[in-house]
Amino acid sequence: MLSTGASNLQEIEKTVKFLEKKKCKKLVIMHCILNYPTKDKDANLLMINSLKNKFPNYPLGYSDHTLPDENLSSLLIAYSLGAKVIEKHFTDNKKKPGNDHYHSMDKVDLKNFKHDLKKLIVKLGISKKKVIKTERIARKNARRSLVINKDLKKGSKLKKEFIEIKRPGTGLAPENLNKIINKKIKKNLKKDQLLKKSYIDI
Repeated sequence: MLSTGASNLQEIEKTVKFLEKKKCKKLVIMHCILNYPTKDKDANLLMINSLKNKFPNYPLGYSDHTLPDENLSSLLIAYSLGAKVIEKHFTDNKKKPGNDHYHSMDKVDLKNFKHDLKKLIVKLGISKKKVIKTERIARKNARRSLVINKDLKKGSKLKKEFIEIKRPGTGLAPENLNKIINKKIKKNLKKDQLLKKSYIDI
């Protein structure tokens, strides 16, 4: 675990290359601010993104010295930014004398963090943007189709004024409007009928 407290990217890169040269097989690069405790305004958790961009082949972590709040938000934010290894001072009594105990987590903090982290992982879900299974029905109902606004007989030409855009999105998509203007229809169509490709002589 390579702590990066009070270091710049050039120093970190130099150290990583040294470790690679020495055949280091397992390395986690840890974002860290070398203050005890670290004020929230100094945590600079977005620096995790710099490490992610500079060292895409290594897992990232976060060495935290901020004062624990109720939800240990610094740790949750760090995880959501890509820190998959967390280092946090731990104590059995925050009231003990010394430089570390008062900004450490205790068993209550750890229990709460575990609970909140599980919830966060569920909410973060997958990273690739796509239509998920539970959206498919809503996608069809919410999107729109090209719809006839009057009765038309087979062989009629589709004029722009005959067409409206309405829900649901189970017919011909609106992006096809210009492609079908002045095309003939292959069957009789009723008012408010969704257009489909098979109805049109394209």
